[in-house]
Amino acid sequence: MSQMQTFVRGFADPQRQAEIQALVPAEPLESKRDHIPFAKRGWRRLTEYEAVMLHAQNSLDAVPGSQEIGESVQKWPGGRAAFSIESTALISSNWFHFRDPARRWFMPYVKAKNEEGSTTERFLKAWVENGDYRMLNEDWVYKILGPTYSAFIYNEYGLFNAHSSTVHTGLSDLLKTYIALSGFDKNDAAQMIQTERVLLAKNFPGFDPSLAEGKAQWMSSPTWAPARSFVETVWGDTYDWCEQLWAIHCIYDEIFGQFVRREFFQRVASIHGDTLTPWIQSQANLYHQQAVDASKALFFKMLQDEEPVYSVHNKRYLLAWTDRWLPRTGAALRAFLAVYHDLPVTLDGVTCRAGVQASVERVVDDWVTRFAGPLGYRFDRDAFINDIMSGY
Repeated sequence: MSQMQTFVRGFADPQRQAEIQALVPAEPLESKRDHIPFAKRGWRRLTEYEAVMLHAQNSLDAVPGSQEIGESVQKWPGGRAAFSIESTALISSNWFHFRDPARRWFMPYVKAKNEEGSTTERFLKAWVENGDYRMLNEDWVYKILGPTYSAFIYNEYGLFNAHSSTVHTGLSDLLKTYIALSGFDKNDAAQMIQTERVLLAKNFPGFDPSLAEGKAQWMSSPTWAPARSFVETVWGDTYDWCEQLWAIHCIYDEIFGQFVRREFFQRVASIHGDTLTPWIQSQANLYHQQAVDASKALFFKMLQDEEPVYSVHNKRYLLAWTDRWLPRTGAALRAFLAVYHDLPVTLDGVTCRAGVQASVERVVDDWVTRFAGPLGYRFDRDAFINDIMSGY
């Protein structure tokens, strides 16, 4: 009987419920009426992209912005955590404040790829049935789209693989998604080149669609040696995931990649009667633009403009990384210019020295506008361009 007298009911007890309700404030403590009030909105309203990516905002409790409590269960040999803030020299007050301007996540990404695939299928079908391949200069097909174009596949595929470690060590789901999709885009760009080459093999007797010639060029040709060195170094010997992203998307692909895609294959293809290659590379240029926008949102908007504590620290590292990777990028482009001497058709203003220099100036000036200028990076533009042009 004494036990019954001392028994206290839990939350179901009416008196306990009354006491709890009396302590509830009349006005809500949180005015943001959504299911993830802890998330910082990147736009006026919470988007589907944010709702999916920030549903839990989970990471290690050591990662600024994480809602998680605890530590990584999986560890590297020796005890180092699988995820840690030491994976990059850059510091953020909240790694979950990153927003991809394109608001890409897996489901709309797959939908977009399906639409691109359908469009590509219709375009290729019309290109063949209309007989557009008959306009192609055959030397361009066999000498450039054979070995040189396939060598570029290794460049794109190597950069895709370089994202494998960065997507693992990114410190929030939003970052991991941006990194993964940027990497997949590189793989897609490589596959589209090979798709084009398989189509050419069906319309040009003796055209080898295999990667044998491209691999031989990539591995042994001086034209590709500095580019291969860059890809191997950023993939295998660079352990800071932010440095990898900065080197790939904000320096190398913005200068070397854009030159090869836009200024060479898109521009020069037209004087050889090639209407297919420019269309294929236009998709790769779209992927590059999306990666550039997301990279600027990370390195400038989040880690500098909106970073309240560590912006100066972060800028110091970006400047140092630019010093490290810009000369390698210039060397890759300088070596690549030798391919102009293999062109079967030349045109003043396009393939002559003045035309090629104008192309080099465009990609360098674009890089200055997008990255070097906002970063405050100073370098001798004319000397850099002249050094590149020494390879012509």
